[in-house]
Amino acid sequence: MTIVKVLVDAVGDYNAGDIVEDAPAGLVEIAKRQVRNAATGKLLAEIIEGDIASTHTASERELNLQEELDESKKREAELLAQIAELQSDIQNGDLDDELKELKSVAKEMKITGYTKMSIEELKEAIAATGGAAGGE
Repeated sequence: MTIVKVLVDAVGDYNAGDIVEDAPAGLVEIAKRQVRNAATGKLLAEIIEGDIASTHTASERELNLQEELDESKKREAELLAQIAELQSDIQNGDLDDELKELKSVAKEMKITGYTKMSIEELKEAIAATGGAAGGE
């Protein structure tokens, strides 16, 4: 049941101040869309109580925002999985050993800034200077 309060005179069969219980669909639609009087700009009616969700249809903007939110949540889940995998690798020492080995090679090759490079950057720098990445 939807209860609508009429705010101006002559909205259908209703006048200003009328509280319409179990309001007809047309009156609910007027309140839901926030229709205004063309001359005064005043709202014609407002929903006081009721199942607004059942009468509400999502706008294109709402649908786009929901889609973006879903994509963001999916991306977040992917990133969290990557973080968990990297943390697992670090705990196992795999990346630490590889990083140490690459830094050692970079030091021998006198690559500037090697101490601040990631594994991938080190591999690229070593390959660019003619060395085998990872001691391969």
